[in-house]
Amino acid sequence: MCGVRVNKIIGSVAIVLSIFVLVGSAAAQSNVADFYRGKQVRFISGYSAGGLFDSATRIMARHVGKFIPGNPNIWVDNMTGAGGLIATNYVAKAAPKDGTVLLNLDGALLRLQAFNNPSAQFDARQFNWLSSPAPDLQVCWVGKESGWTSITQALGGSKELKLGGLAPGTFPSDTARILQEALGIKIKLVDGFKGVSEVRIATESNEVDGSCSSYEGVTRAFPKELQAGDIQVIVQIGETSWPGLEKVANAMDLAKSERAKRLLRVAVIGPNDINRLFTLPPGVPADRVEALRQAFDATFNDPDFKADVAKARLVLRPISVEKIKEVASSWLDMPDAQKKELQQILQIK
Repeated sequence: MCGVRVNKIIGSVAIVLSIFVLVGSAAAQSNVADFYRGKQVRFISGYSAGGLFDSATRIMARHVGKFIPGNPNIWVDNMTGAGGLIATNYVAKAAPKDGTVLLNLDGALLRLQAFNNPSAQFDARQFNWLSSPAPDLQVCWVGKESGWTSITQALGGSKELKLGGLAPGTFPSDTARILQEALGIKIKLVDGFKGVSEVRIATESNEVDGSCSSYEGVTRAFPKELQAGDIQVIVQIGETSWPGLEKVANAMDLAKSERAKRLLRVAVIGPNDINRLFTLPPGVPADRVEALRQAFDATFNDPDFKADVAKARLVLRPISVEKIKEVASSWLDMPDAQKKELQQILQIK
C-alpha cells in the first residue's frame, strides 16, 4: 500500500511539473509573439543582389515570417564587401542583439577565425545558428572566349588559367588556390569581385577566364549560357561525380598524392558542407533563438516555400544546427600544423 501511495504521489508531481512546463512554454511563446508583433526583421546578405546567396535569403524572407510568433515584417539588405566579411563582422559586433537581425553568410569565412585572422572579428561558437540550405558541389567554369574546355589542359602545361575571386576565406578564391596547390596547375587569381555575376561580365572582356563557385549557383545564374555553351564547367571537386557532370573532370581523380586529396577534402569538400549559413548574432535571448529555429524548420517543410525554391532553380537539402556546429568545430579545433599549411596556401594572414 505504501508503494502504491508513493507511486501516486510521484505521478501527481509529474503531472504538476508537466503543467508548469506547458504553461512556461506558452508564456515564452506569448512573450516572443509580443516582441515580434509589428516589428521589422532585417535579413542581411553579405553578397550582391541576384546571386545565389541573395536569392536564397530573399526566398527565405518571403516565407519565414508567417512562422515567427507575432508575424513580423521581413526585409532584405545587401551589405557587400570583403567576400561577406563586412556583413559578418557587423552582425557579430554591431547589429542589434534582440532577434531582429539575421545573416546569411558563406561558411568558408569561419576559416578566417580558425587561422586567427584579425579581420575576422567574430567567434563562430557564439553565433546562434539556424537550420540552413545544405551542401552543393564546387566547380570551376569558364567563358567560351577563354579557349579552355577542361582543367586537364592545365596539367603539366604552361598556359595560365585566370580566375576571378572575391577574397581570401571565400569559396571562389580558396577553391582556386587549393586546386593550384593540389594539382600543380598555373592559376592567376584576381580577387576583389563582389559576386559571381560580376565575374561573368569580366569574362566577356577577357579580364578573367572564369571562376570557381557552387554548381547550383552556376546553373541558376547562367542557365542559357550553359545550354548554349557560352559557359562551360571545366572541373568539379567532389568525392564522386555529380549527376549530369559525369564527363567533367573531377579534381579528386586528378590528385596524385594523399596530401593533395586531403587538401581538397579539408579545404573544399568539407567547408562546402556549411555553405550558405543562416545565423542570429551572439547574445539574442534564448526564447527568440528557439522561436526562430522552429520557424526556419517549419519554413523548410512548407509547400509554398518548396515551390518557390523550385521555381528559382535552387536545390533544397537543409543542414541542421548540430551539423553546422560539428563542421565549424572541426575547423576551429584543427591541429596547428594543418592550420598553418592551409593558411599559407590560402594566403589568409
